[in-house]
Amino acid sequence: MQYHHDGYIGRDPRIRTAQGTGIDRTAELPETMDVLIVGAGPAGIVQAAQLTEYPDVHTRIIERRPDRLVAGRADGLFPRSCETFQAFEFYEEIAHEAAHMREMSFWGPKPENPSEIARGARADDPPAYVSEFPILTVNQARVIDYFARRAENGPARININYGFEFLDLTVHEDGEYPVEVKLLDEHGQPRTVHAKYVAGCDGARSKVRDCIDVDVVTDPADQAWAVMDILANTDFPDFRTRSGIASDKDGSILLIPREGGFLTRFYVSLDAPTPENRERVRATTAEQAIERANRILSPYTVDVKEVTWFSIYEVRHSVAQSFDDVAAQKNPALNPHVFIAGDACHTHSAKAGQGMNVSIQDGWNLAWKLGQVLEGRSDESLLQTYNDERQDVAQKLIDYD
Repeated sequence: MQYHHDGYIGRDPRIRTAQGTGIDRTAELPETMDVLIVGAGPAGIVQAAQLTEYPDVHTRIIERRPDRLVAGRADGLFPRSCETFQAFEFYEEIAHEAAHMREMSFWGPKPENPSEIARGARADDPPAYVSEFPILTVNQARVIDYFARRAENGPARININYGFEFLDLTVHEDGEYPVEVKLLDEHGQPRTVHAKYVAGCDGARSKVRDCIDVDVVTDPADQAWAVMDILANTDFPDFRTRSGIASDKDGSILLIPREGGFLTRFYVSLDAPTPENRERVRATTAEQAIERANRILSPYTVDVKEVTWFSIYEVRHSVAQSFDDVAAQKNPALNPHVFIAGDACHTHSAKAGQGMNVSIQDGWNLAWKLGQVLEGRSDESLLQTYNDERQDVAQKLIDYD
């Protein structure tokens, strides 16, 4: 028996008593709601986990996929994310299944023989003064699972409505639910719902962003990476240490040990895509990426026994110039009703390792503000601070990358 806020309880204290909209909550997507979250990736699911603490706010989250994510691209979790997991009471669990990294090795060309690499430095990462938490590696799908469990077990009992595709939205000037949203439901049938606020967490090709005419500034100097999780034998000394490896002529590798103790994630840089070579770069095979990795690693070798996941990751640095539907107008009298978060706001190269981490903070920043406003604790103008705070962070992320 443990004593908690509501007294002595003999059950899992993380399964909270249903309150407000969590009582008799229907599984079907209703016609009206306070908050509609579009996309159940990291930026969206953390909002559900936060808004479950505001049970009088009717929150729904939809996802285009028919079921939960099995394997995601993002895998590196930085200390700030670990601090967030602790706040949501699942850090110990997710840390148990993750790979822990507390240092990073940096490799570059040998001065006396640039065709071979040598370790230049090994540094504490993160430094001890930054955080008590390490950097973790764990599948993005598991991060979503933990936040989703928190949302579903919280007072508002928020769960994901899978199979819904966002099509379009219109913000009307009046009405209790001014945002009209057009969807395709799980059966492919058109649906129209109405919300007070919509959060677009639907990725780099965000349809929500397109609907609110947000400008995106994109760096034309894009990059391409072969990304693969591999099971391999190797004589490279730092194969189970997070490593940045730069060769003299063949590009670079970001090496990240995966959870479980066997797999390793390789980000292998490819030729910079141009109109002339883009098709060839996109057609790079796993075998070609492995061959390039071995050239980068010389004099060491990696003998790949199995590739469990492979993709070509092409990205340009991009930042949305506003994170809501009114920020660009710079009119303090206007309060936003539609927001974007995560990859809908910022994209960058894999080496920055901050995509999922920053997306989680985007969603968390927005969600508590929505909860405060909708429960009448804060003025609606509080919602203007989301754009002011997170757009600045996104720009700093791109500059860092």
